[in-house]
Amino acid sequence: MGEHDRLIVDYTLLESSKKNLKDIKKALKDIDKHRADIHDIWGHDSIAGKMDQFVSNWDNYRRELLENVEDLGKQVETALTSFEKLDLDLKNANEKKKTKNGGK
Repeated sequence: MGEHDRLIVDYTLLESSKKNLKDIKKALKDIDKHRADIHDIWGHDSIAGKMDQFVSNWDNYRRELLENVEDLGKQVETALTSFEKLDLDLKNANEKKKTKNGGK
């Protein structure tokens, strides 16, 4: 078997992707908590009103984005779990084969 015949899974990348997606999900969910905090920084009421309007419009897109991030997080989790299980199954099968063949 050549190098190109093997599947190499980057577990570190999958783990960091899983963590990053959880962080993004949390940030998207927590953004409403900061709405009142940022209202005062805009100063003038008309600017604050426009920013409130923007944030309200953004809520619709944020919900859709949050759903997509959640779906992607589930897919990464499934891939990670599946590859870990496959690695373990292959390891166990290889050890069983070695035991059966007398360690060869």
